[in-house]
Amino acid sequence: MKSFPLNPISLGLVAASLSFSASSVEETSSTTVENNLVLETIIVTAQKKVQNIQTVPVSVIALGRDDLSNMKMRNTQEIVSQAPNVQMLGSNGDAQLVLGMRGVTQSDYSPNGSGAVALYVDEVYMGATPLAAGVQLFDIERIEMLLGPQGTLYGKNTTGGAVNIMTTKPQMDGISGYIDVGLGNFGFQTVTGAIDTEISDNWGARFAFTSSENDGFVDNKLPDTENPSQINESAIRFSLAYQTDGLDAIFRLHNSSSRANHSSILLLEADEGVENGGIGIGNTGYGRKDIGFHDTESNRVEEKEFDLTGANLTINYGIDDFTITSITSYDDGEYFVPEDPDGSPYHLLEDDFYARTNQFTQDLRLSTDFPGPFDFIAGLYYSEDTTDGATRYRWLADFGDGTQPLANNCEDTFFFGCYYSNSYEQTRTTEAAYIHSTYQLTDSVSLTLGIRHTRDSIEVDDYSSWYGEAENSFEQTVDGPLLGSLGLDDRNEKINDSNTSGKIGVDWTVDEDLMIYGSYSTGYRGSAFNGFAFAPEEFTSVKPEELLAWEFGFKSTLQNGQTRLNAAVFNYTYENQQFLIFDAGLQSLLNAGESEIKGMELQLTTQATEKLSINAGIGLLDAKYIELNYAGADLSGNTLPSAPKVNINMMLNYDLWQSDSLWVQLHYDANYVSTQYFEPFNDDRLDQPGYTIHNARVNFSFDDENQKVSIYVKNLTDEEYATYSVDLTADWNGLFFFRGAPRTFGIDYKYSF
Repeated sequence: MKSFPLNPISLGLVAASLSFSASSVEETSSTTVENNLVLETIIVTAQKKVQNIQTVPVSVIALGRDDLSNMKMRNTQEIVSQAPNVQMLGSNGDAQLVLGMRGVTQSDYSPNGSGAVALYVDEVYMGATPLAAGVQLFDIERIEMLLGPQGTLYGKNTTGGAVNIMTTKPQMDGISGYIDVGLGNFGFQTVTGAIDTEISDNWGARFAFTSSENDGFVDNKLPDTENPSQINESAIRFSLAYQTDGLDAIFRLHNSSSRANHSSILLLEADEGVENGGIGIGNTGYGRKDIGFHDTESNRVEEKEFDLTGANLTINYGIDDFTITSITSYDDGEYFVPEDPDGSPYHLLEDDFYARTNQFTQDLRLSTDFPGPFDFIAGLYYSEDTTDGATRYRWLADFGDGTQPLANNCEDTFFFGCYYSNSYEQTRTTEAAYIHSTYQLTDSVSLTLGIRHTRDSIEVDDYSSWYGEAENSFEQTVDGPLLGSLGLDDRNEKINDSNTSGKIGVDWTVDEDLMIYGSYSTGYRGSAFNGFAFAPEEFTSVKPEELLAWEFGFKSTLQNGQTRLNAAVFNYTYENQQFLIFDAGLQSLLNAGESEIKGMELQLTTQATEKLSINAGIGLLDAKYIELNYAGADLSGNTLPSAPKVNINMMLNYDLWQSDSLWVQLHYDANYVSTQYFEPFNDDRLDQPGYTIHNARVNFSFDDENQKVSIYVKNLTDEEYATYSVDLTADWNGLFFFRGAPRTFGIDYKYSF
């Protein structure tokens, strides 16, 4: 795969700034005060209270609505593009969100798993794959990313960190809203909007919606077959708010639906390629030959289906120095993902993934605002989710050219022409109690103490697996008769875990422009079952993973408020990391022994001139296995999956022209990721070399910004890159990849009222 180095502009910015900014929650703006350009204060709620980001003694990255608009983000997979040491592992294309932070990630893409980085929408945990996969980015107020283990403040204990997506609340100020329509290449069409109304002095409502579709960015060269990577998705959200002097509450209903055909799969013939028989078993002779990177000859292009429906109620009630908060939610998510992993004109290998999850959560907490030096947040958390999962693999269901040496008969071969299926029901419950306290030791030094006790239960019922004739062909779409059991027949297992984790930290406010902090914290992720087990030896569970983290950093404001410079260094001891590995036809869920992760982030924002704002940043990682043995191979010293040594982010906004009736802004952002692996073997055939994605946008605002026209291009240099890879040479003589999107461009029109 080709790779482009950072361009001179990017290198110059990084050399000058050595970091990336925590972008403003509201649009970063400037005012002239005594001839100095002062950045607007960034307000976040990372510690469950409203704070200036420069006073929060943790590494926080915030993206506001204007940043999200300029970067044209469509879904949650794209939020990592402007965040140091935050990675996205596309292990199932658009079907699954797998976030990583500082080298801590999730390689298990089974639908019954949960991530090392927690995803929240309006403080509601969306952990299971059928829930997280249905989240769409529209009408967003801000996104906050907390790097490092979480638990004493957030609902679910995690080892990697947390991402909280905050949707726009009812404004309680008359009637307002907007509509935003867009067109782009590959037949892209989108419309997004919202209407907000004040019902009375105490009541307000907001309705938001989005809809997008395209024709797919992968060209299918096979005649009379759809292009892969098409999307057709929509979502709505209704919010009803109530406010009085002591009480505020907001009730939300949301629904999203996506009908997209299968993701951008690329299978390259391995080693000797076609000369070694081509892709598949039995000398198919098929190879990609001269077709392009974003071309395919897939004979199975079927729709993926994602549906997510839910409701949540948040209540804040203040009594003197206390605030009681209750967050109650119910969500139901369902997905079906049919795939063609061989990407060829033949039915060599086909997958079907199905899961449905319903989840209930309750977070109840008490926070204080005492006049003295001591404050705390204490809470109780409960969640329960039930997942019905099923997976099917079809092997060599249709040989296509008739050259195969063996008969296509599953009963005779137990391999050729077979399908393998499983199904199960999993119920997972979490109960936790936590407290997070701060004590002002002196006027400038404060102490943070937090502790959390968690009890997890995970139970699998009726886990079964079977096989039968995979009689799919170009004409048939149903499987043949069931032939027998694969050895798993109504298996039932249960695991109970408990864990006590916590945090201790000290921060020193040197003066109003500089804070120095340090902390020690622990993180935990509970046990898990392998949702991809078919044979009895695959029906395994893994122990909880734990992380011990040291972090030191500073947050500073320079040049009389014109510049912010923040930095953090960290050292992790990572024990029992959970990972899924595919080897010789088996998929195993395992624990790594121990890993060590060291690194740093530098973040900077500056209003360089009245017209130019610059955000730049760098993340450095050294993530290695200290102890990992698999199949007789010592993998100690190998790099952890999805842990590039360097990633660099930057964003420029330049006001090209401004008058009473017209404002023209140029926007540019870029993201560089150095070489990374997606599996623990560190196979150079499967690595993704370093690459840079460049994006640009021109905004034309008219009539006090009530009307806005924008022209954009994403992946300006048409970079070819992979978001995931796995070695399938043992079974299919192939190297499997998910492709990233090519160059896209388009135009948007937004009208606000």
